Amino acid sequence: MSAKRLAAIVLVFVAACAGWWGLGLSTARRSTEFHGRLGDAVEKLWGTPLVQSAPSVTVEIPGSDRVRPLMPVKNDVQVALNADYRKKGLIWYPTYTCSFTGSYTIANTEEVAQKMRIHFDFPAGEGTYDAFAATIDGAPLNAAIDTQAGLGEIVELGPGESAVFDVSYATRGIGEWQYRMDPGVGRVQNLNLVVTTDFCDVDYPAGCLSPMAVEDTSDGMVLTWSATDLITRENIGVIVPERLNPGPLTSRITFFAPVCLVFFFVLVATINILYKVNIHPMHYLFVAAGFFAFHLLLAYMAGHVPIHAAFAISAVVSVGLVTSYLSGALRGQFPWKVAAAGQVFFLVLFSYSFFLEGFTGLTVAIGSVVTLAVLMRVTAHIDWNEVFARPPAPAAPAPPAPAPPPLPASGTPFDSAEV
Repeated sequence: MSAKRLAAIVLVFVAACAGWWGLGLSTARRSTEFHGRLGDAVEKLWGTPLVQSAPSVTVEIPGSDRVRPLMPVKNDVQVALNADYRKKGLIWYPTYTCSFTGSYTIANTEEVAQKMRIHFDFPAGEGTYDAFAATIDGAPLNAAIDTQAGLGEIVELGPGESAVFDVSYATRGIGEWQYRMDPGVGRVQNLNLVVTTDFCDVDYPAGCLSPMAVEDTSDGMVLTWSATDLITRENIGVIVPERLNPGPLTSRITFFAPVCLVFFFVLVATINILYKVNIHPMHYLFVAAGFFAFHLLLAYMAGHVPIHAAFAISAVVSVGLVTSYLSGALRGQFPWKVAAAGQVFFLVLFSYSFFLEGFTGLTVAIGSVVTLAVLMRVTAHIDWNEVFARPPAPAAPAPPAPAPPPLPASGTPFDSAEV
C-alpha cells in the first residue's frame, strides 16, 4: 500500500468525521432547542413537578399575637402515581397523574379549649385539581379556594378532644413527586405514607428519604414510609423514570460513528492485504457514505417512527448498501460475507450498545479486544516489510535498434569500380 493511497484513505476518513460532526451537532441542537421550548409548553399543558407539603397546624398563644405550631398525632397519606408519557419533537417527557389522599388527626392535649388553625397548601399554585374534597370529622369544607394561597380553616377543640382533617384530589405533574414535612415543626408522629406506582424503575430525588419498605406488584411498586416519631428535615420523593429519548440517543450514536468506521476500515485494509484485492480509495469513500447513510436515516426517522424500528431500518439499509457495493465494485473478489459480518459487528452492535444504559463502554471494550485478537491471529504470518515496501521503479526502455541502410533505387547505374 503506497503512501499516497494511505493518505487518500485518511482524507476520506476525515471528511466522513466532519459530516458526522455536523449531523451530530444538528441533532443535538434540535433536541436541546425543542426540549427548552417544548418543555415549557408541556408544563403549561400538563403541570410542573409536584411538591405536596404537610398541613400546618398552629394555635394562638393567649395574650399575644404569636402562634405556636402543633403536630398532628397521626399522619396517614396514600398516593398513586401513574406514568403517562408525552412526546414533543424528539423528547419524551415523564408526565404522570397523581391521586392524593391525606388523613391527619389533630388533638388538643391541653386542659383548656383551643382554637387551632389548619392550613393546607396545594402542590402547584397554577395546577388543576379534580375530585377535590376536604372534610373535618366528615363535614365538608365548601368555602372558595385559592390554589395559590391554599386552604385554611379554624377548628375549636375542647380539652382532650381530637379532629380528623381529610383532603383528597387528583392532578397531574411531570418529572418527580415530593412530600414535604412541616418545616415549622421538623418532626412527624405516627407517619404512614404509601406511594403506589405503575412503573418499576423507581429512583429518589437527592436529599430525600428512601422508603422503609418496598414491594413489587404485577404492574408497579408499593413504597412505604412509616415511623412512630420521626425527626427530619428531608422530603419524601419519587422520580418518574424517563423513557428512551430519540434525540440525545441519536446524537451520541452519531458522535461515536468515527470509531465504528475506523474499525471497519481496518477490516477492509486487512482483507486487501490477505486476499490481494485492489481496493481503491474511492471504494473507501463509498463505504464511508454507506455508513453515513445509517446515521442520516436514524436521525430523521427517529422523530416519526419508534426508535427501535428506525434503528432496524437504518441498519438494514446501510448494511445492504455497503455489502452490495463492495461485492459489485470488486466483481466478486471481495468476501462480502466477511464485510457484512464486520459491519453488523462494528456499526450495528456498537451503536445498539447505547440503548443499554451503563453497558456501552463495556460492549465497546470487549468488541475492541475481540477485534484485536482476530486481527493479530490472521495477520501473524504477513511480511509487513513486503506489504509496505516501495514498488520497484520501472525499467528504462531499451534504445531502438539502428535502422538498416537504404537499398539502392532501381535503375541506378553501377559504378565501374564496383564492377
